[in-house]
Amino acid sequence: MSHLSAVLLVLLAGTMWAASGTAAQHFYTQSAHVPIELTQVRLFISSALFFLLSWWSGGLRRGIRFLRRDPRLLVQLAIHGILGIMIVQYSYFMGIAEGDAAATTVIGYTSPAMMILYLAVRWRRLPSTAEAGTVIVAVAGVFLLVTGGDIGRLSVPMSCIVWSLISGATFTFAMLYPVHLLRLFDRFFLLAVCMLIGGISLLPMTQAIADVGSFFTTGTWLDLLVIIGFGTIVAFFAFNLGLRWLSPEETAITATIEPVASVIFAWLIFDTHFVMMQIVGIVLVIAAILTPNVLRKWGYT
Repeated sequence: MSHLSAVLLVLLAGTMWAASGTAAQHFYTQSAHVPIELTQVRLFISSALFFLLSWWSGGLRRGIRFLRRDPRLLVQLAIHGILGIMIVQYSYFMGIAEGDAAATTVIGYTSPAMMILYLAVRWRRLPSTAEAGTVIVAVAGVFLLVTGGDIGRLSVPMSCIVWSLISGATFTFAMLYPVHLLRLFDRFFLLAVCMLIGGISLLPMTQAIADVGSFFTTGTWLDLLVIIGFGTIVAFFAFNLGLRWLSPEETAITATIEPVASVIFAWLIFDTHFVMMQIVGIVLVIAAILTPNVLRKWGYT
């Protein structure tokens, strides 16, 4: 595969993730179903489709074999399935329901800054100049986005901010925790099992999957196609395929298309308008994602 093709695949993944957030926002206007129900349905259906992809890739047999040899791995899969997948998706959908897809996506993309702070505490070291700059710029960007530059008011609901930050924090966990599991399991198998566990964990709170037909109405079927088909299956497949041919730095840089695309979709579809200071805030958050990866790629860190 050419380098350009790999870049285009990662760009496609980021755009599809942004589209799924926008589709979720539209879904709430057309349906009485709440975020926890949408989360469960997405997890169960996506899990089934990822099991098919795992079977196709040959990872299903290997994964089952590893679990038979060491059933204790199921505990680690459950931790990732609940904390690293279910809560990430539920908090993301809650953020969208409380605010909008663009704000939730941009705020959630402060996760690289959260990761820097976490690693600094874990390894008991001060962040480098570039890392400290990333955190400061990300915090400044979110501040401008949620206040519009007016400290006396919030242009984004506080509940949206909180859920978006939870989504970003748990996404950081999802990036760090399963590293050792990816050495054992095929990515599709890992996603299939963890999404299944995540969906099962919600059964005490909702059995929406039992009434899955009520989700697919005239006004919502296209939203669900985007959320589950494009925003989950196509996005993860394209991202994982492109990841094989790009460096981590190139992948991180290219994936920043998601907050950009989310803002564009909000403007095109929902006629969302941002004041100048909010636009500056969005640019700062994107810069906070890009800068350390660009510096690392060119050997400055």
